[in-house]
Amino acid sequence: MTETKSASDIIRAKREQRLPALAVSRGIGIGKIVFLHGERRRYFRLDLDTEQIEAELERFKAALKTSTLQLRAISSDTASDSRQSASGIFGVHLLILESSFAEKIETFIKKEHVNAEWAIKTISDQYVERQTRVTETDFRDKYLDIEDVSTRLLNALDKFQETIHTHSDSVIAARDLTPSAIMELVKNKPSALITEQGGWTSHSSILARELNLPMVSGVRNLEHYMLAGDRVVVDGINGEVILNPSDETVAGFQALPVAHSQSGISGSSRAESLMTMDGTRFVLRANVDQPETYQTAKNRGARGIGLYRSETLIRQPGAIPSEDQQFEAYKNIADASGEQGVKIRTFDVGIDRFGSAPHWIERNPSLGLRAIRLSLADPTHFRTQLRAILRAAFGKKIDIILPMISGADEIVRAKMILDSERADLIKAGIDIGDPQLGAMIETPSAVLTAFEIAKHVDFLCLGTNDLVQYLLAVDRDNDAVADWYQTLHPAVIRAISNVLVAAQNAGVPVTVCGEMAGSPFYVSVLLGIGVRDFSMNVNSIQAVRRLLSGISLSDAVALVVNISKFLTAEEAENYLREYYFKHWAALFPADFLDSRFR
Repeated sequence: MTETKSASDIIRAKREQRLPALAVSRGIGIGKIVFLHGERRRYFRLDLDTEQIEAELERFKAALKTSTLQLRAISSDTASDSRQSASGIFGVHLLILESSFAEKIETFIKKEHVNAEWAIKTISDQYVERQTRVTETDFRDKYLDIEDVSTRLLNALDKFQETIHTHSDSVIAARDLTPSAIMELVKNKPSALITEQGGWTSHSSILARELNLPMVSGVRNLEHYMLAGDRVVVDGINGEVILNPSDETVAGFQALPVAHSQSGISGSSRAESLMTMDGTRFVLRANVDQPETYQTAKNRGARGIGLYRSETLIRQPGAIPSEDQQFEAYKNIADASGEQGVKIRTFDVGIDRFGSAPHWIERNPSLGLRAIRLSLADPTHFRTQLRAILRAAFGKKIDIILPMISGADEIVRAKMILDSERADLIKAGIDIGDPQLGAMIETPSAVLTAFEIAKHVDFLCLGTNDLVQYLLAVDRDNDAVADWYQTLHPAVIRAISNVLVAAQNAGVPVTVCGEMAGSPFYVSVLLGIGVRDFSMNVNSIQAVRRLLSGISLSDAVALVVNISKFLTAEEAENYLREYYFKHWAALFPADFLDSRFR
């Protein structure tokens, strides 16, 4: 007689199986499946008499007040690392409550003479139905926010407090998860989350990333493959769910470095793991002038110092530090940056900072004898600086940036001076390093000759602040022409693209410095153009890191394609603003978009 096997036996008899998924929060989670069905409680329509309407409205307003207080409390109670994201996400929920959503519920109660529960359900369903018809996936996923808010209101009406029972070994599987559900789940520290629905721009995914909780989505019919309590591995790095993993598979994942086994990475390993949601790696560097500042930058994800402004050593006109003083300063900053290195820009100053008055009047100092021009015209201080850098580079990772380059000939001349000082130091028996040489691209002529310049250097730096100024002939410090300083001017976009192509042809890397690299508003455009190496001030690192880690390269490329169609920078700015509000609002610092366009 043949023994009949149950569905449970069939499932448990299955071998290790791998299901593709979309990684929305990086990390590895290993544990036992807990299914959350998330069935909404049923609510029925109650027809009210006219004299009952006022009391029902007051009942709804009380629930509205309770929900508002709860959302504010969630934001303030969130752990410090995720508070900014939670505040932004639940701030959106607060905006929903304060918008026409609540007004329409009140109007429905008054007009239809129905109970608050039915009004909430009806209006919420209308919003969700419209939201789920939207073609863009990342915007469509926002229906979860509407459901979250309506559920909170309904719970407040009947004073229901849902408790989700999980443990630290749980891998939560659900059709979808609202941000509120995740906040409840995280109290018991589950290993990972699996959902059928929800893209990487949904608020739930964003919150999971900020809470260092591995999460994948797009896994259909998981209950057909597994039973509650079965072991599973959630691979939030490669986007995969491994069912019934073998002991060898589990051991392999457990042996992964911490940087791969969790989505939240701290310390010096953070910079190594920076990548977009679709796996494109990028590097964040810091613009730092003081050694002690770099530790803060490093903790926030910086990988080295992309710009050290050596002119900050000149405290007052004429007070040029000696070779030994510069040597100590450069050695200290190199010690701080460690093996990630520091790029030292040679003196980017005019002749006035050297304490010398020219025999002529500098009517426009920004276009006068300054930076590399001054260093080549009167190389005395330039030679001293190069000697100090060569000495400090012994056993250190130090590179040199030449500022305000206008053509390859300046690189050739600077190299001759560098080689001369190197030969003299070697002849004197002084230990020196071998710094790489780079050019700062910030003038129109440098953009147009970038192919030639790239052949003579080891790397390029794009100084976007001066690049915009010189390309558009606009003094960035002159309020009278502030409207003409346009970062997204078509000429700026084409110039950056031209430099990236030149660098690629020559096989040299490019680091972008300046406002564009440090602004969450512009950095996605740079990513879409092809930039992978960004340097910025310390205070910009977290915001930029959060934005780049929360978007995909494909979307950034699409952004660039779209803004390239516009004739004006204003059109491009407006397009980006609308796109960010619609798709990525939660990735920006609180009030960033509002304050920028107020």
